[in-house]
Amino acid sequence: MVISKEIQEKKEVKMVPRFRFAPSPTGGLHIGTARTALFNWLAARSMNGRLVLRIEDTDTKRSDRKYEDSIIDDLKWLGLGWDEFYRQSERIEIYQKFANKLLNEGKAYLCFCTPERLNDLREKLLSEGKMPGYDNKCRSLSAENVEKNLREGKKFTIRFKVEDGDILFNDLVRGNIKFNSKVIRDFIAIKSDGTPSYNFAVVVDDSEMEITHVLRGEDHITNTAKQILLFKSIGRKPPFFAHISMILEKDGSKLSKRYGATTITQFREMGYLSEAVCNYLSMLSWHPRDCEEIFSIYDAVSKFRIPDISKSPAIFDTDKLNWINGIYIRGKTVDELVDLCTPFLIRGKVIEKSDVGNEEIMLKVKKCADAFKDKIKVLGEFPDYAVDLFRDRINNYSKEADEILRLETSSNVLQFFLKELESTLKSHDNNEGSGIDEEIGRKLIKAAGENLKEYKIKGKFLYMPIRASLTGMTHGPELPKIIAILGLKNCIKRVNQTLKYLENN
Repeated sequence: MVISKEIQEKKEVKMVPRFRFAPSPTGGLHIGTARTALFNWLAARSMNGRLVLRIEDTDTKRSDRKYEDSIIDDLKWLGLGWDEFYRQSERIEIYQKFANKLLNEGKAYLCFCTPERLNDLREKLLSEGKMPGYDNKCRSLSAENVEKNLREGKKFTIRFKVEDGDILFNDLVRGNIKFNSKVIRDFIAIKSDGTPSYNFAVVVDDSEMEITHVLRGEDHITNTAKQILLFKSIGRKPPFFAHISMILEKDGSKLSKRYGATTITQFREMGYLSEAVCNYLSMLSWHPRDCEEIFSIYDAVSKFRIPDISKSPAIFDTDKLNWINGIYIRGKTVDELVDLCTPFLIRGKVIEKSDVGNEEIMLKVKKCADAFKDKIKVLGEFPDYAVDLFRDRINNYSKEADEILRLETSSNVLQFFLKELESTLKSHDNNEGSGIDEEIGRKLIKAAGENLKEYKIKGKFLYMPIRASLTGMTHGPELPKIIAILGLKNCIKRVNQTLKYLENN
């Protein structure tokens, strides 16, 4: 048998795995939804398939274009691209066409029940200890009654007829799952305003877009039963389904705002890196077989397999995320860190926006980035570490610093250190320029130590008073780095300030 080239090409196109990520623009990109997007991206790329981004915005009361823009911006930040884009609100006529087909085939019917009646029915069933659901009142309406209601202008929905029987499907993560249609009951396909219900729109779209795999959260398992019935009713084969476990807090509760950030935008604002967030999210319910923990999503593509996804709930561990983020921060060059940290310094009012063009200030930012890169876990911490080094004076001395400064030998140390600072500044013609580097800081401390040899002052009795006088603290980056950041003039100011503080206290 000879198969035409056209048929061969069509066959090949249909064999391409097609995944979709379908967020509702009713809020920001939640961390759990972002993981779903990532898993779909990994699955599509690992199988040489295509990924569809579909904005499910038919909930006209809650959907907002600002959330759509935010979701798209966050997906781009995460590095998760897509191959096709659709918006459900632009496809209303397609859903209505499919609904009319079901009506004509007797697989759906018009329902004129008011919201008040449906609410009363729900309350009645609950009070009787029964599962709420529609009682099929309008299913048996005569054609005459339907016409009469339409002439009277009564509002209606289109309900799908659920036939008795078992619904079976094989979940790629959870195995065989079975539902009985009696627990589903007739459900709405088209709402009274003409927009589709969630389940109906999803089935029409997945069918029309030839989606082969649906990878989503386990909270959609019950929807899957309805969707399989709808696929059957329109004569289309359902896709493969895979349901991912929920992401929970350490105490087993649902991830919520009261525990901290829950959206990607919030994590961005706190100073997490996109690479770290993707790395961590990929390990929530999945892990490479080689047990590696630090890897890019591009490295994960070759390792990702849907059957390897765990059925167990994923536990969100902020400490683990911070650890991973810290590793990625330390992997950045100083220049990259300057670019990443500068917006946080501006937001924290450590520097002004106009300072970005100031060579001297940006050199100071660079030195701070180098000094603190091993300390910070998130970029948002950087202003807190750096702010005191951008001031002309010390705001206050910590309790530990005050105790060090009050040691009998501390004043001598500071006097000698001050002389070295002033001498070095003079040798630079009172102009620090860009020549104040860590090497100068080392020479200053060494010179002070040489002059104090006869007093047998060394070790922490030498270094700690200098650190306390320059920063007001007893811990921090290496002293040569601190001196290089502050510059000679600011160091002189701070040592003088400290000496005066000791005189007056």
